[in-house]
Amino acid sequence: MSEETNVKPEEKKEEPKKEEPKKEEKKRETVQKPANCMKCNKRLQRKTCYYRNEGYYCSKRCWKLAEDAKAEAAKKAEAAKK
Repeated sequence: MSEETNVKPEEKKEEPKKEEPKKEEKKRETVQKPANCMKCNKRLQRKTCYYRNEGYYCSKRCWKLAEDAKAEAAKKAEAAKK
C-alpha cells in the first residue's frame, strides 16, 4: 500500500453560508375607519358616514363645523403672530 491511501483527506473548511438579503415586502398600511365622528363623537353608522379631508364625520353639518373651527384657529394663530 502506498502512503497516499493511508493519508486522510484534508478536512474541508466549511465557509459560513452567505445569507442573501431578503427583499422586504411592502405591506399596505391598513387604516381603520374610526368608530366615532371627529366633531361630535357620535357613533358612525355605515350607511351615513361622511368622509372629507382625511376625516370621518357623521354628517355634512359636523364637517362644516369642524372646517369653521379650523379656520377660526388659523385666524387666532395669525393674529397672535402679529
